[in-house]
Amino acid sequence: MKVRNIYQKQWLSLGIVLLLTVTINTLVLDYLFADSVSSELLLISNGLLILSLLILGSSGQILLKKAESLTALQLMDNQPTSKIFPLLSSVIQRNHDSLQQDIDKIKSINSELEHKVLQDNLTSLQNRSAFRKDITEFLQQENQSEQACLCLIRSTELSTINHQRGRVAGDQYLLAIAEIVQYVGHRFSTNHLYRLSSSDYAILIKNVTPSIAHILGKELKQLFDNFQLQMSMDSAAYTGITFLRPGQLPEQPLSRADLALAKAQTSVVNGWYIQEEDANDAFQGESHWRQAIQFIIDSRSISFNGQAIQLLNMAVNNYIQIIPRFMGENHQILPTETVYAMAMRHGIMSKLEELVVENMLQQHRFHPENVARWGLNLSVSALFNSSFMIWLERILLREQSIAPNLVFEIDEEILDCHLAASIRMFEMLRRVGSRSCISKFGRGLGSFRLYRELRPDYIKLDSALIDSIERDSASQQFIRMIVEISHRLGCVVIAEGVENMSQRETLERMYVDGVQGQLVSKIIQISN
Repeated sequence: MKVRNIYQKQWLSLGIVLLLTVTINTLVLDYLFADSVSSELLLISNGLLILSLLILGSSGQILLKKAESLTALQLMDNQPTSKIFPLLSSVIQRNHDSLQQDIDKIKSINSELEHKVLQDNLTSLQNRSAFRKDITEFLQQENQSEQACLCLIRSTELSTINHQRGRVAGDQYLLAIAEIVQYVGHRFSTNHLYRLSSSDYAILIKNVTPSIAHILGKELKQLFDNFQLQMSMDSAAYTGITFLRPGQLPEQPLSRADLALAKAQTSVVNGWYIQEEDANDAFQGESHWRQAIQFIIDSRSISFNGQAIQLLNMAVNNYIQIIPRFMGENHQILPTETVYAMAMRHGIMSKLEELVVENMLQQHRFHPENVARWGLNLSVSALFNSSFMIWLERILLREQSIAPNLVFEIDEEILDCHLAASIRMFEMLRRVGSRSCISKFGRGLGSFRLYRELRPDYIKLDSALIDSIERDSASQQFIRMIVEISHRLGCVVIAEGVENMSQRETLERMYVDGVQGQLVSKIIQISN
């Protein structure tokens, strides 16, 4: 059925009114003037009446169309008025206000979500997506004369702190670095502060002169030096600085900043470096690291720290974890995790680990009074490198007086990736008389399969199991199972990442053999 609009209905109503009006007018005239009225007078009267009604109807329709057009324009301008259709305008205004409130609420929620998407959860700094967005916008702007300073900061001690002191201490370390970044950002009047990854931060300062880079580098080094002393660490963080201008590709300043960071890490502790020119080789930062690692190998620039394990069971032998420290050309300490990562990337990890093992054996000979066993963590490269395993077996067979006092650790996740290679390694260690240890043990019930196949001498419980052990009954039950099975098989159970006394007391009640962490044992220097 066709639906008529208001104008069609108006003409229909007017037609009905005309018909009724003419009919009534004719009847009235016939009744009042039945004898005297003529047909001409009747026609004239009806005609005038029809004409008047038509003019009135047309005028009303024209006014209605104008009112509709004006109302439409006012609604398009979001300015409804109450002078034309008061009731309609009132309803529209209420709906408009309600809709505006909903729009404002949606905008607020959208702005909050956008802010959260571009914000790092731990430090509340902007994240990598925000950094990429801001640096791209700056490089694409039309003002070619403006210059910005890009500062990359790498917190190199994160992995070491997570391993030695626990993940809570690692988070506190990252928050402290973030506070330094925020302080420096406030000092240099910039809000462009970012956390790019787990250990990397960035500061972007726009519209600057080249002299600001030296001030920025010195300021950061002083703050990092103070923080290092407070936390008793080998280093705190390193800084790479470069400049960028609109028209450059994003890869250019990032490559320069990466090279500057590599040079800073191989200079003084908590050092900084400014790289203003593009390198001929896009991978010059990695080449710089290869040269630094080759210098370590050639000059045998390595020393050792150690962290003792506090025994809760006096029937087991004492155990000290050995931590290598590498030194550069200027006798500065290089970040261990970065050295290992770059050595693995350049395929010289086996040479570096051979150097570590040889120096550890040499240092052990210099400490004949030491009755504690020394433990060294091996990398994934050692597990899959058959030539290194052959070399390790030969050198341990030559050092029969020292080999029984050595414990070689390797992470459960690495061992689980290749069971056959893991079995070969553990069998080799048993042949030469050395001890074996599965570190970061306890990812789940699948850990028992690996445990059964390898039969280690030690296992180190993952610090993730220890974090909430006081209130997590599931973790307590799982650890009790591990302890019971291990004691039946003569394996020593050690808990890593113990950070408070309540954790230690809980583990002691569960008959764990030893605990390791900054709470119970500080890092000590074994060799220079």
